[in-house]
Formats: sequence, C-alpha cells, structure tokens
Amino acid sequence: MKCWHCQAELIWGGDHDYDVSDDFDIVTNLSCPTCHAEVLVYYKDVSWEKCNETKEPGANDS
Repeated sequence: MKCWHCQAELIWGGDHDYDVSDDFDIVTNLSCPTCHAEVLVYYKDVSWEKCNETKEPGANDS
C-alpha cells in the first residue's frame, strides 16, 4: 500500500484486536518511512458470523 502523502511504500506494523467499539474487530497500523505518516485501518471481521449461519434442511442454494 502506498502512502497518501508521498507515495512511498507503507510498512506494516501489525494487526491488533480492537475491543474499544462494537463497530470494528481489528485495527492494522502502517507507517511511512519517508514522511513518517501513520495510517490506521479498522476492519469488521464478519467471517465468524457467516460461519455460524445455518440453513434449514432442504434449503435450496439457488
């Protein structure tokens, strides 16, 4: 991912659980080695919700 300000390649700092809000589950931090900008990306992980969905017996996928 490129820096918004100087177009340098951002450095990934890590992914962390985000327990402050119900709106997001994960926050990723990135930093720019050139202009020292910091970027936080908030992500809602909905995969666990999809895994827990159940279909009624005989349900048609089409």
